[in-house]
Amino acid sequence: MKCTIKDLAKAAGVSPSTVSRALHNNPRISEQARERIRALANEMDFHPNQMARSLVNRRTRVIGIVFPANLAESLGHPFYPQVLQGLGQTAAERRHYVLLGTGQGGETTPEAIRQLVDSGYVSGLVLLAAEDGVQPPEEVPTVVIGHSSGEGFHYVDTNNLRAGQTAAEYLIRRGHRRIALLGYDPHYMVTADRRAGYEQALRFNGLPLREDFIVPSRYMDNATDQETLLRLFRQPDRPTAVVCMDDAQAISLTHTLTAVGLKVPEDVSLISFNNTEAGKFHHPPLTSFDVNPYQLGVEAMNMILDLVKKKPAPDVREVPFTLVERESVRVLKD
Repeated sequence: MKCTIKDLAKAAGVSPSTVSRALHNNPRISEQARERIRALANEMDFHPNQMARSLVNRRTRVIGIVFPANLAESLGHPFYPQVLQGLGQTAAERRHYVLLGTGQGGETTPEAIRQLVDSGYVSGLVLLAAEDGVQPPEEVPTVVIGHSSGEGFHYVDTNNLRAGQTAAEYLIRRGHRRIALLGYDPHYMVTADRRAGYEQALRFNGLPLREDFIVPSRYMDNATDQETLLRLFRQPDRPTAVVCMDDAQAISLTHTLTAVGLKVPEDVSLISFNNTEAGKFHHPPLTSFDVNPYQLGVEAMNMILDLVKKKPAPDVREVPFTLVERESVRVLKD
């Protein structure tokens, strides 16, 4: 059986990305480590796919798409299928193809990136989420959807800091002073930016920042500890309003509130993100931000194709958001 880069990495006790860098004489890998890995590659008869690498040198018409989790989780999140539609439509219009990095088998995002790059079939990458600590590969141009914390990325984004601030200010203007934030996940920059905007709005309006009012969740599967939520809404000074990172979280929260005898919006007002079909038809219909995920995909694909073709491209492209007002927020009277 042919030796793969994973086989070589396992034998060397390092990651596949380290093997790739060593075989490409990357200065980030010590000379001693490079020599050891090269010797082991010869011993195990490992040969990179030279045909694929020649395809890269001729600038293939394939763009790799890296999901932030496994494919099932990503496509189950309402945001990513719409982004993928924008990416695919724009690629087709510009006579290119997409290759999905599905993240199956528990691979991390850096591992999924490395597998696509090492396949040799992609001439550029689009990362579907800005994740803390993820760095762009050196071999191909990369665009990320979301405000990246790393250096060297081109990215397309909604101004999520401003959106988080707008959400909190919308509630403050309607008389709310005890406002919680649901769905913060430090691994994803979108939630970090929205939290920063939420906190800015509270500070600007002289409201206290309460750590117990910031409820973390796992962003990709909208999983929140129910006991934490129940304790929060059973206390006497419970929140009167919540900023939710996603419509699905707001819908789930509605059921939790029902369990403690509270109603939306009579007792607790909700404002959320992504303006999904489920949110539109929920009872009550959700006030929600439309962050235009399809257009984010369009802009990201146009940017990466410009970079692949070595055309001038800005470091950042911003897609505006729209707040859609419905019936999940009520005005508190003095």
